[in-house]
Amino acid sequence: MKRIFLASLVCAVSAATSAAQTIPSYQQLVYPALKQVKIPEPVTFTLKNGMRVFLLEDHELPVINGLALVRTGNLFDPPDERGLSSVMADVLRAGGTGSKTGDQIDEELENIAAAVESNMGETNASISFSGLKETAATVLRVFKDVMTEPEFRHDKIDLTISQTHSGIDRRNDDAQAIVEREISDILYGRNNPYGWSVEHADIARIRREDLQQFYRRYYFPKNIMLAIYGDFSAAEMKDQLEKLFAGWNPEQPPVPPFPAVTAKSAAGVFLAEKPDVTQTFFAMGLLGGTLRDPDYPALQVAANILGSGFTSRLMSQIRTKMGLAYSIGAGWGAAYDHPGTFRIVGSTKSASTTDAILAARKEVEKMRTAEVTEQELKTAKDSVLNSFVFFFDSPAKSLNRMMMYEYFGYPKDFLFEYQKRLAAVTRADVLRVFQEHINPANLSIVAVGNSKDFGKPLSAAGKIETIDLSIPPMPSQ
Repeated sequence: MKRIFLASLVCAVSAATSAAQTIPSYQQLVYPALKQVKIPEPVTFTLKNGMRVFLLEDHELPVINGLALVRTGNLFDPPDERGLSSVMADVLRAGGTGSKTGDQIDEELENIAAAVESNMGETNASISFSGLKETAATVLRVFKDVMTEPEFRHDKIDLTISQTHSGIDRRNDDAQAIVEREISDILYGRNNPYGWSVEHADIARIRREDLQQFYRRYYFPKNIMLAIYGDFSAAEMKDQLEKLFAGWNPEQPPVPPFPAVTAKSAAGVFLAEKPDVTQTFFAMGLLGGTLRDPDYPALQVAANILGSGFTSRLMSQIRTKMGLAYSIGAGWGAAYDHPGTFRIVGSTKSASTTDAILAARKEVEKMRTAEVTEQELKTAKDSVLNSFVFFFDSPAKSLNRMMMYEYFGYPKDFLFEYQKRLAAVTRADVLRVFQEHINPANLSIVAVGNSKDFGKPLSAAGKIETIDLSIPPMPSQ
């Protein structure tokens, strides 16, 4: 019996060994190149009232979705009423229309599995809708009424303002949220729309007429782009939209450009004390650039090598080898029309705070002293290039991206030209852009944690400036 067992074992081992010898390593696997992305061609036209429209048919599912982009944003908030635009966008939807309250609209849409939402961003506002093909006429009517006839009812204004006050009171609860807020405010400067914070006093000044005035200034047809995609006939949808918006013809002067970024380098070490945490969240950064910048492709590859994924330098060195960080990464953020930010973000146990920050800064310095390896370059370029397919893997993404290019004045072939420039990035390019754009001496470093538990004083990273996290109280009535 033992002989039979041993013979069987030998056969099994031999078979496994033979199979192992024939199975290639993952490093030997060869994958075909991704197919060239094909951007769909939407039907585009301008309504008689001046609204620009993009229509993209997609008959895979019996649904219809839409997005209206309004050329405004919280960058246009008055200095003494910060947060005005966000309150306006919330109440635009929640406050209902002249004929229906927001609650009645909620009930109507819920009964037909549809939605209409309003949102305010930094450089655009949006109103979106979604629903089934069979109820498209109803959803479009509600969408049109919300966009053109907002009532701004007092009860919803009071509710939104109350919720905003509560959010201000809780803004220091999350250490990670603090570090993200503070690094942005420091890099852009606290005394301009890119970096200021909304306080109780700002919200307390907001009145219904302020919301109405903001709405009238920016929500007019010539200042709006509308994209609709889904299961419909483009010709029929065009006729429907012409009739739907035929009576909406308000005029306003052209909207001015968004304010320029004027911040200067804020290099230094900033500490926000938070005694109730056992780990430190930190960020290091400086102002970046726009998507149009000639060096953007090389900078994206460089940041990818430094801090994107488990094979990146920051992750392999600081997390894997040194065990100094729970998570860490880096990215070169570029915006459409103003400088974005380069950031390294991470978290670590309190005792290793300073060591982790110094180690991260050292990795930045190393990127400036020698060329990256061929394998690092290839991995980073493949990662970025292969991600392009996900920009257009659905009609919604395709149409929204195309509309954003038009919104900010980018050429239609921008992405493909960017692909070519990214494919041409060399090791020398990566070294050059790091030397020209990312100087460790210019980094702003923000740490949020309990300094009493730091194993080494944070002053080892530089002179410390304390961040005041106190929240100005509600003004007396």
